[in-house]
Amino acid sequence: MSRASRFLILVSCLLLNAASLGAQSLSEINTQWLERQEKARAWGRDPFALPSRTTGAATETDGEFHLSAIIYRSGRGVAIINNKILRMGDMIGGRRVAEIREDRVVLQSPSGEKELRVNKFVLGR
Repeated sequence: MSRASRFLILVSCLLLNAASLGAQSLSEINTQWLERQEKARAWGRDPFALPSRTTGAATETDGEFHLSAIIYRSGRGVAIINNKILRMGDMIGGRRVAEIREDRVVLQSPSGEKELRVNKFVLGR
């Protein structure tokens, strides 16, 4: 039996097991986890978290934005921009989140629109 066949059988078993337990979809689980993380950050610094290394990432005050991820399902989406969880209509750096798609987010301001795209990646072997 090839490696690919064994992998497909394993994934099928996991999916069947999750469905029989009434598990939520992956998008819903991720959204709930992200919302809990956002609430924890609002309270203050986590005393058990290691300090993060500064990578020189852009901040919203200089007009640059870093799109880390998009969770998109059934026509609704959540985007993580500059380490903040945002939904349509939310504001960041003087811009409003106008649109969230599967592969991009559109930020709108009086000076125009700015489109942020998720970096594509390829699974290595």
